[in-house]
Amino acid sequence: MAANRASAQQGLTIALIVFVMLTFILAVTTYLFFKKATDADAAMAVANADSAKSKQDMQKAAGDRAKLLGILGFPEEKPVQEVETETNEAFEKKYGDFRDDQKAYLKLSDWLLGAVKSKDEALKTLQAEKLAMETGKDQALADSRNRQNELEQLLKKQEADAEAERAEFNKGREQFEELTARLQADLKKANEASDRIKLLVEEIGKGEPLVAVDQQAKYKAAKAEGQVTQLYDELRRRETMIARQNEILADLRVADKGLQDMVLAATPKDDRIDGFDGQVVSVNEVEGTIVLDVTSTQGLRTGTVFNVYDPKDPRPQIGAKKAVVEIQAIEGPTVARARVRHQSTRDPILAGDGVSTSLWSPGQGFEAVFIGYVQVDRDSGQDSDDLARLVERSGGRVEPSVTPSTTLLVDAGPPRIVAGEKPAGWRPADETRRERMLKEAKRLGIRVVGVDTFLDMMGLDRSSFDTNRLRPAGRTPQPAGS
Repeated sequence: MAANRASAQQGLTIALIVFVMLTFILAVTTYLFFKKATDADAAMAVANADSAKSKQDMQKAAGDRAKLLGILGFPEEKPVQEVETETNEAFEKKYGDFRDDQKAYLKLSDWLLGAVKSKDEALKTLQAEKLAMETGKDQALADSRNRQNELEQLLKKQEADAEAERAEFNKGREQFEELTARLQADLKKANEASDRIKLLVEEIGKGEPLVAVDQQAKYKAAKAEGQVTQLYDELRRRETMIARQNEILADLRVADKGLQDMVLAATPKDDRIDGFDGQVVSVNEVEGTIVLDVTSTQGLRTGTVFNVYDPKDPRPQIGAKKAVVEIQAIEGPTVARARVRHQSTRDPILAGDGVSTSLWSPGQGFEAVFIGYVQVDRDSGQDSDDLARLVERSGGRVEPSVTPSTTLLVDAGPPRIVAGEKPAGWRPADETRRERMLKEAKRLGIRVVGVDTFLDMMGLDRSSFDTNRLRPAGRTPQPAGS
């Protein structure tokens, strides 16, 4: 038993030793396992840390690669070989002027930056030149506008000058046309005057029988002015002869003054008109007016009296007038309107009738001279002022003496001697003046008429003064058949 126990104890001791050894081994083993596990964990942690760092480095490298590819303009998935190939091709094709051996983008960037700077400098130069050109252009444009304004002003001035010249030209043309019309009218008058001169020369040529027989051959060979001189010489010779014969008759007392007055009274006077001054164009019986066509209305005044005659006789007697008219208005260069002052009831005014007056000639005013003792009415005073007013009313004037421009010399004759005495207003100087004016009128060929003839020319009679009113002649009732 003891043996069993001993065996049991020994077995227990062995078991305990084995247990202790196993425990020690287990502890050592556990320690080694845990140390190895700890080292492995530490190594794993280091490996994990290295892996994480590597991963981070790889991610950073991948990011840097992507960023670099992005900077270079390549997509992220682009392989490096393709990037390198395309880069080399780009350097060869696009940047042929880049001569650096190292084909790097940084050097390319520096090269491009230098090129850009160079281009910028050139661009700045070009911009400066452009600015200068624009400034010059603006200046040139301003100068051009100023020049254009100056040209516009000059054009306006030229247009104004042209308009003024055009107006001046039109004025000159109007004046030229007016002058041409006047010259044509003057030419017409000159032609008419030439025709009249031709007729006058022909009439003068007919005066050959009026000169002495021994002078007729000379008369026929002479020109018109020489023929007129011969006629005047013949008239003077006959005047001298008649005056001599009168002196002889007076000396022989063949005719006393009474007989001479009787002979003068019986001698028919040349009371015919020289010709018509115009003709009647139309008659307005309602208004009592007529329209006259005369050679020229120059110098014709309102109030001038015309006598109307039958045109059949070119030189009718003054007393054969059929009507008396008075100018009312001048209506044209050759047209005038007159009112009828008197006309015959049996021989009315007709279109085509001739008109004549001794109170006016075309282009000349009526100029009268009064001589003698002018007494028209029945009182004892002179009436020269009344007759002068008649002349002035007809547009004429009264002059104190006879001149070549005198139209008419009105001789009232010497005053009547009453109770052996002449009127107190008559002086010897008046008689001298009368004789002198008569001689001057005879020398100049001025027509001399009496007061009654003058009043008849004015369409009046002495009764107009007796009744203290100017009454047209013929207004008194006329007998039947007049």
